[in-house]
Amino acid sequence: MFQHTIEPFGVFQKHVISSPDGAHRLAFVPGHGACLLELQLHGVPVLDGYDTPEAMIENKYGKNIVLYPFPNRLKNGLYHWQGKTYQFAINNAATGNAIHGFGRDRPMQIARTDITAEGASITCVRHEPGDEAAYPFIFSFFITFSLHTDGSFEMDMKIRNHSDTPIPAGIGWHPYFTLADSVDEMSLQLPPCRKVEIDETMIPTGQLLPEARFEQLQTIGEQVIDNCFALSGEESVAEVLLSGPRGRLRYLQEAGPVKFRFVQVFTPPHRRSISVEPMSCNIDAFNNGMGLWNLEQGEEAGAAVRLRWESA
Repeated sequence: MFQHTIEPFGVFQKHVISSPDGAHRLAFVPGHGACLLELQLHGVPVLDGYDTPEAMIENKYGKNIVLYPFPNRLKNGLYHWQGKTYQFAINNAATGNAIHGFGRDRPMQIARTDITAEGASITCVRHEPGDEAAYPFIFSFFITFSLHTDGSFEMDMKIRNHSDTPIPAGIGWHPYFTLADSVDEMSLQLPPCRKVEIDETMIPTGQLLPEARFEQLQTIGEQVIDNCFALSGEESVAEVLLSGPRGRLRYLQEAGPVKFRFVQVFTPPHRRSISVEPMSCNIDAFNNGMGLWNLEQGEEAGAAVRLRWESA
């Protein structure tokens, strides 16, 4: 049987799921936005997470956090919805924008736990009462982590509207993967996509540009990447391949309509890992509408990411 244990993590609780042989393991903190701290597949750590509660609270680089009710950036923190104007706090001073919504540190509750001989999954839920001035809508956000005997991992997210009016919504995830001591030693291959052109404040210009850099598996080397890519829309699953001295990681995100239609790739300054971020909508989607979910009362939408590990 898989094991589910709970350990102290500062003032929080860390939930750990592990396979009987200990080769597959994940750890996360429901009380701090279900932040994923560890992920080990076939005995190999593949995630760059926070080692201490203090680092998790500081949230530098937003490691492995959930992104809702919008991912990425919102121009000047402003948007208009049904004749009203709303203002998010500017929390990305370098660009003067709001970034990543507000779900990253909100306490979540365990809604369901399934532990079997074949695997384990835990679902967390956050019920938002609509008391956020920038987003005064009632909704629920769900995230499920699953680990299986074959070493595959799945992250499934969804959002459900409980308001009596339609709501704008977008979701995303911000995982960092490490397959080498430095991202320079890693290689990347992207699915068919176009690069979202951005201005000096990292807000889309409205243009989608051809992207050929990573059509084939290519060493990242010294390249600096912080770009959003619009998927072709032709496939139901889009695959990103990451490779390094420790092995290969096949990253598969549900794509197509009302799924994860965009992916952001980011190499942080420390260059110890690379972030591959599934996003349901484009940067500034609350204003440009690209991929934005318009959820009616009682309606929900969501998408999943799967990871598969291959040895070097």
